Amino acid sequence: MEERVAAQRVMAGDARPLEEMVAVEEPLEIHINGQPWVTTMRTPGHDRDLTLGLLYSEGLLSDLNDIEQIQIDDNVVLIEGQISMDGHTRGFVRSSSCGVCGRASLDAILARQPPVISPEGFTIDCSAIDSLLRHLRKKQSIFDTTGGVHAVALFNQNSIITDLAEDVGRHNAMDKIIGRSLTQIPFSNTGFLLSGRVSFEMVQKAVMVGSPCIIAIGAPTTLAIDLARQHGITLIGFARDLRFNVYTGSWRLID
Repeated sequence: MEERVAAQRVMAGDARPLEEMVAVEEPLEIHINGQPWVTTMRTPGHDRDLTLGLLYSEGLLSDLNDIEQIQIDDNVVLIEGQISMDGHTRGFVRSSSCGVCGRASLDAILARQPPVISPEGFTIDCSAIDSLLRHLRKKQSIFDTTGGVHAVALFNQNSIITDLAEDVGRHNAMDKIIGRSLTQIPFSNTGFLLSGRVSFEMVQKAVMVGSPCIIAIGAPTTLAIDLARQHGITLIGFARDLRFNVYTGSWRLID
């Protein structure tokens, strides 16, 4: 997941050689029933989780029992099972900075009728948000050595982080968490913490697993806000330095 590379540090016109730890980025090919589906740029590690999470959040997989076999050979994942790629683009590239580029429409992805997110039950303690973000930062071990990866974490009703994944792609980090937690769906009492911005793809993944809350250090997009509002998700952005913006779902916040 990390690799030491040679570099130069330049300060006040003086260049000195040094070695830096850099996050590894490599392509992962995913084949479904003998057909290429997607090549995703990711940080190696937890490739099975990433694959399952991506299949689920893109609406191709609804039950682990539909998977008959998964083989992982270096940077290739071969999946056999009751999975249909109808309506999904084949053979495209998913970069570490975007979602599944060129995929089927959002309406087609959500047509699988994701879990209904209840407006009741889950609440967020305003005073605990800063503590959550500080704990997120402390757990970013790969970021500490490379400075080049995103982090996504799950937190529970008691504002405790229960899982975390890091990757060069924030979408990959979220998929890795979803992939290893498929048996826990819906995430009715679990929220997501994001180390970066909130695109609609990130909200879409939260919708697909039934999570009621997203808290992010960065900014949301207009489509992310619209999608969160449509599904009753509490969306919080620019969470830093003891302040944050609430874009949707403010009723879940408690003092």
